[in-house]
Amino acid sequence: MEKLNKNEIIDIVADATHSSKADTKRIIDATFELIADTLLDGQSVNIKNFCVFEPKMKSGRKGTHPKKHTEIEIKPKNTVVIHLAKEFKSKLNDD
Repeated sequence: MEKLNKNEIIDIVADATHSSKADTKRIIDATFELIADTLLDGQSVNIKNFCVFEPKMKSGRKGTHPKKHTEIEIKPKNTVVIHLAKEFKSKLNDD
């Protein structure tokens, strides 16, 4: 599976919108920054017909050290959960 990187996204969007790459880069950077800032503020980001990004706190728990096989404490941490929109999920699964 091939990965699409940010520079390739900029190139594709610039070509599709007949915009300069510099303008497109600024727009995409601002969009990603807005999404990140919103999540850091503890709010969800809903992109209609695509997905919802939702900040979530994973609680601490006990785990096992993989090499020593001893019990360890796993600290709580923040993460982001992505829920796919029903329409996108249908396209993804050819429903």
